[in-house]
Amino acid sequence: MYTLIISRHCAQMQRELAPPLGGRKDMRVILDRRHGERRAGREQVATERRRKDRRRALDVLLGEQAAEGG
Repeated sequence: MYTLIISRHCAQMQRELAPPLGGRKDMRVILDRRHGERRAGREQVATERRRKDRRRALDVLLGEQAAEGG
């Protein structure tokens, strides 16, 4: 199923595209109803909650894999 989401500022485009595509069962045309930005502003974190960095260098990972016999 494909969903074609049209900007709310282009309502005319939605009215023009909906009838020709209306017969298709694999596609629907809808008008975007969102108002403004949905994400909240970026807030600074007081302290880092992770205990350590979980990422490791590729050579370290390959060394561990070789030591395990993989």
